[in-house]
Amino acid sequence: MVYKSSHIMTLAYGKQNDGGIALGSIDLLDAQRRAAVLSITAQKIEATGTSQSDTWEDLPHKAFDIVVMNPPFTRATGQEGNKVGVPNPMFAAFSSSEEEQRAMSKATKCLTVDTCYHGNAGEGSIFVALGHRKLKDGGKTGLILPLSMVTGDAWEACRQLFRKSYTDLIVLSVTGLDGGLMSFSADTSMGECMLVAQKKRPKGKDRRAVFVVFDRTPSFPMIGANAAQQITRQLRAGAIAKLEDGPNGGTDICFGDDVIGTMIDAALPENGGWNIARVADMALAQTAHQLTRKDCVWLPTMAEAQAVAIPMTTVEKLGTIGPYHADIHGDATNGAVRGPFKVIEIKKSKVPTYPTLWSHSAKHERTLSFDALQEAVPRVPKEFKEKAVIDRKVAEVWATASYLHFNRDFRFNSQSTAVQFTSSLSLGGRAWLSIKIGPVEHEKIATLWGNCTLGLLTYWYFANKQHAGRGSIGKNQLATLPFLDVAALNPMQIEAGVKVFDDLSAMDLQPLHDLAADANRHELDRRFLVECLGFDPKIVAPGGPLNLLRQKLAAEPSIRGGKS
Repeated sequence: MVYKSSHIMTLAYGKQNDGGIALGSIDLLDAQRRAAVLSITAQKIEATGTSQSDTWEDLPHKAFDIVVMNPPFTRATGQEGNKVGVPNPMFAAFSSSEEEQRAMSKATKCLTVDTCYHGNAGEGSIFVALGHRKLKDGGKTGLILPLSMVTGDAWEACRQLFRKSYTDLIVLSVTGLDGGLMSFSADTSMGECMLVAQKKRPKGKDRRAVFVVFDRTPSFPMIGANAAQQITRQLRAGAIAKLEDGPNGGTDICFGDDVIGTMIDAALPENGGWNIARVADMALAQTAHQLTRKDCVWLPTMAEAQAVAIPMTTVEKLGTIGPYHADIHGDATNGAVRGPFKVIEIKKSKVPTYPTLWSHSAKHERTLSFDALQEAVPRVPKEFKEKAVIDRKVAEVWATASYLHFNRDFRFNSQSTAVQFTSSLSLGGRAWLSIKIGPVEHEKIATLWGNCTLGLLTYWYFANKQHAGRGSIGKNQLATLPFLDVAALNPMQIEAGVKVFDDLSAMDLQPLHDLAADANRHELDRRFLVECLGFDPKIVAPGGPLNLLRQKLAAEPSIRGGKS
């Protein structure tokens, strides 16, 4: 039997002895018992056909052989309610009153304790928890979820659930070629993924999944069925290319003479994101894997013996990440001071005391080094006690100011830099996160790394690519982002890197999607990789392996976002 949930659902507490979660069309018949659910409408698909019934008593845990869900992605947190003018849009279906929405939200907190639900992940993560509870051991599940499931911080518990309790994982996504849909649903423009798995605890330590990426959403059932047959056949034969292989690409999926997608077999990390989503050219994923997991630059067309060792670490090991933007400018939920500053535009000819990189201006941000357009001004206290709090927080926040800053929301098809350098100490902000890694010379070299092709590949590979032409890496993800270990470079390399930065810091760079044709980006690659990191000039020469990598990266649909 299959439990098919409707697209718009309400979550509430039901009168079940097992305390399960109920999702469906809900009738609240007793106004005095706001948390009681007496009727849930669902579809059953059985041998005799399809029927619609109240299935509340028919939903015990571990009762289903197959669970298939395409949940809504509404969140109860952040600004979702403000956007649509309701207290909690997760529970606003069927004309629920504000009181009912609040009651169901309160019940949800109790029901989702010790599950994979996360408020920032939204309603989809509740469906994952529900499906897991209702599915038999050995049963199969199929889920449509936001693409952020594979990389988002809030989805970590869901990824851990799949990793530890499921086998035969297949994760499917869509590149959005030529600006097309990135989803499997007909009513959303954001990226989605499809996950198919069997509820069975894996044996041994190795946890793997097959990642399938289509150029376009299969437009007819025949295409999807044919692709599924190919995936199954290649999986059983053990013939799918592996992420750990050299940078030779994935295994093609064809329909007739046309290649419609690719797939690759990869180990699932013990924690963190699953990065192979919306990757059209798996040679890029294999290159990124070698770089970030093996500390090795092994590019397409290079023999393994030609690979170059390179010192890598993570951002959190390299330095300290500055505050979340609300800790600079923001209020606590109770109205107390959270961020001690107000952010305003810098007036002409004024020298700011606390400059901050609060928002993006693509035209202003074409070079490796540019200064802030906004400043943070200490808030005016409402009372004497508040003044002491503001003064203390001003000092604490300003202590995080740095020269090095990270683009937390990178529009690949309009912005040029993933990392940037300010000429004076500056705070981060909503657009940029500050990073302190020690001597200013080190921060200059870190800026070069972040904007060379290898650094850009790393950003793109680890970013959440849920929206067209854009990647995002939040503060928590930034902490574990692989990065050049600048502290491991010798004094001669540091001196050479600083010279390269000083020579090129004012040079205009094109947006990321134009890096294959950007002569200035090529110059940055050549000088930094050869003069500072000691690469063989043949690697960065015209027509060489790095040039091919730039072309492959620039061709990725998730970077171009529909731009020709």
